[in-house]
Amino acid sequence: MNKLTRYLAFVFLSLMFLACSEPTKPSFAFYYWKSKAAISDIELQALEQTQSNKLYLRYFDVDKVKESNNNDSGIYPISVLRTVSDEIKNFEIIPVIFIVNKVLKEHPNINQLSKQIGDLIEEMHLQHFNTKPKEVQIDCDWTGSTKTSYFELLALLKKRFNLSVTIRLHQLKYQNKTGIPPVEKGVLMVYNVGDLDNFEQNSILESKIVAQYVNEQTNYPMQLDIALPLFSQMVLKNNDDELKLLTGTDRAILTENKTHFKQKSNNVFQVKKDTLYRGFYLYENFEIKLEEIELEEVVKSYKIIKASRLDVKNVLFYHLDEKTLEQIDLNYLLEKL
Repeated sequence: MNKLTRYLAFVFLSLMFLACSEPTKPSFAFYYWKSKAAISDIELQALEQTQSNKLYLRYFDVDKVKESNNNDSGIYPISVLRTVSDEIKNFEIIPVIFIVNKVLKEHPNINQLSKQIGDLIEEMHLQHFNTKPKEVQIDCDWTGSTKTSYFELLALLKKRFNLSVTIRLHQLKYQNKTGIPPVEKGVLMVYNVGDLDNFEQNSILESKIVAQYVNEQTNYPMQLDIALPLFSQMVLKNNDDELKLLTGTDRAILTENKTHFKQKSNNVFQVKKDTLYRGFYLYENFEIKLEEIELEEVVKSYKIIKASRLDVKNVLFYHLDEKTLEQIDLNYLLEKL
């Protein structure tokens, strides 16, 4: 073997090594969390940018809406998906069902609850897509006190569907207490990690909070996708310290309207004078916290998880929303992940 041949062989092997050691980019998908499902041009562009062929479509929530009696548990589906536009039917759809934790404490019959949820999923999927769903995702912030009922519900639904479930950070860290759901696949929800009431904190996502739950030794006996936030919100606090959550943020309005709002810090404003705002009457001294998504925090949080021993695969963004997409650099985020 002459020098040139050896050199070319070395270059070839080096390139092969680099190709093999190059981290595999995740695939991307979006949650869609509106009762009337229709994709705008900007949202369609985001799906094309991410090469997403899946939509995790919220079908309904399960909540207790009235007091129970002998004939009625008071538990019903709410925020039900009403309409689906034709362009959405071009994507693989995974129905998502959110179950409020107290339902698991108060429903008298888990078998009946499972049948009601399963029947409605099949009915809605047949209505909108003329087929049965390939996968269903159950979203619930269960606790140690509700895990038995929740896991029983999952086991029953698993007989009808391929199931995935959502996993919160506290369920990851305290898995010995909260248990492991009886499914093969989960989604780690890396948003809404902080405290709404803490006006010095962005409760949507701060990487330092994620680091309190995940480290290099963190493991979980389930393959996980990662759900990352693409949304912003405002927290209103009245004079009795009661909170209300509003979607989106209006920084320009709050900054420019100095008659009614005083800026206390970068993200906190105080009401100076009673005013009507987004249909709510705000009184003097009410406070408003802006929680805006910071892409650097999203990237840092993602890297913390990737550095752990978790078996993580794909990325889901919460959620597909035109207003948010207009305010962020999605290409930058895709390059960093």
